[in-house]
Formats: sequence, C-alpha cells, structure tokens
Amino acid sequence: MVRRRRLGLELKRLREGAGLKGNDAAKSLKWSASKLSRLEAGRSTPTPADVTKLLDLYQLNDEAQREKLAILTKEARKKGWWQLYSDIPYTTFIGLEAEAETILTYETVIPGLLQTSQYAEAINRATGPGLTDEALEQRLDVRMQRQQLLTQHNPIQLRAVLDESALCRLVGGPEVMRAQLAHLLDMADSPNVLLQAIPFSIGAHPGTLVGPFIILRFTHQEDPDVVYAEANDDPYSGDPQAYQVVFDNLRANAASVPQTLGLIRDRMREL
Repeated sequence: MVRRRRLGLELKRLREGAGLKGNDAAKSLKWSASKLSRLEAGRSTPTPADVTKLLDLYQLNDEAQREKLAILTKEARKKGWWQLYSDIPYTTFIGLEAEAETILTYETVIPGLLQTSQYAEAINRATGPGLTDEALEQRLDVRMQRQQLLTQHNPIQLRAVLDESALCRLVGGPEVMRAQLAHLLDMADSPNVLLQAIPFSIGAHPGTLVGPFIILRFTHQEDPDVVYAEANDDPYSGDPQAYQVVFDNLRANAASVPQTLGLIRDRMREL
C-alpha cells in the first residue's frame, strides 16, 4: 500500500512536470479522469502497461528512472497477507499500518494493537451485531496477526494516548477487562510502546471533539504521514500536521507514563 502511494505521487509529479492537467492526461489515454485520480492517490494499483503509457505521455526518457518506476510498480502489485481476508473492511489501513515505522494514536477504547483476544472479540460482537460467527472469527484473526508488528524484529513504535474511559468501560465483563488491563501493563514494559492516559479530572481536552485518530509515519522521507480518522467522511482526508498538533496537546494533557500505569493498577483493584 505504501509503495502504491509512492508510485502514485511520483506519477503525479511527472504529470505536473510535463505541464499536463489530470483531465488532459486522462483524455489523451482515453481513460476516465477518475481512473488517473485513483492511480495518483494510491487508491488503485496500475498495471505495468498503464505505467508505461503514462511515462511515454510524460516523455520520460531517462531509462534508469523508468526502470526504477517499473520495479516500484512490481512491488506495488504484491499482495499482503491481509488481502486474503476479502470481507475485512479496512484492508487499506492494514496495508499502511504494516509498513509504518511509528504509530501515534488517540483512542477511547483499548487500541487494536494492544487488545487481548477476549477483549477484541467482545468489541467486535458489540460493534458488529449482524456479523456471522465466521466473519467475527476472521476479524479476530486479522487483529491478532496485526499485533505481531509490536513483537517482530525491528518492531513498530507505538505512542498511544487513551481517554481514561478506555480503562473504565467494562468490555466483556470483569475477568476480560482485568486480563486486558494486565496485558496493558505487560506491553507498557516494551521499549517500543509508550502509553499515556488522560484522566477524567482534566475535563474537556483536545480529543473531546476531534475523536479517535491514528497518525501513521513511515521510514522513507518520500512517504508522507497518513491520518486515519473514522469520524471524517473520508477517513484519510485529515491534515497530518494539524493532527500532530492535536496529538502533542493530548500528550501534554495526559498523565505521565508512571501515573498512567498507576491508573491502570487502580482500575484493576476495583474490578
């Protein structure tokens, strides 16, 4: 998914460098404007033939650059493990997440990467009442596979800010919630996981109206940050810089890591 976005951005740069508008380029190739727009936005994968047509149209004669783009096209067409699950609604996000270096997230429930299987199952059942047992099991399998990002070689860096309500909402019953909180304490020991909570005592805070969101940051400079916010009509339309400001303010409002671990332990004693 990241390589597809990188390819799309490069094709857009070449089109603009050739002095062509999107509609004009699409018309020249007898394509719909939406086809080119989706390719440039990284929302669909071009065939090698499509890329060749575009490079010819843009009069790119540099063979080394054409070869580089041919390799990128081949890589962009590779399928990830998550694409075996056809009924999962957020495969685009999973593809981006799989190639991210750092995740910054604000949540009002326990983040997916930190959920126990029992907590995840309870969340899925509550939010998908019409789903079959097979579909629920499929979603649970995907969530558990995603969590390998935190324990793999060169693991992803996770910076999570939770509203205290995520610690207090009794998902799945007392035993499930107690096990979930214990798992948070275990994961917080990992050097690649930083966990903070915003106490109820803070009152309103920057996330109150913004709602949950995730910022994905990548290794390569040419891959821009991506914001995922379900509350938006287009969940990928958010401005990464604006959300970064919100995230920084959330961290400033949040309890320190030791204080957060204390909140979790207090909640466990209450259960």
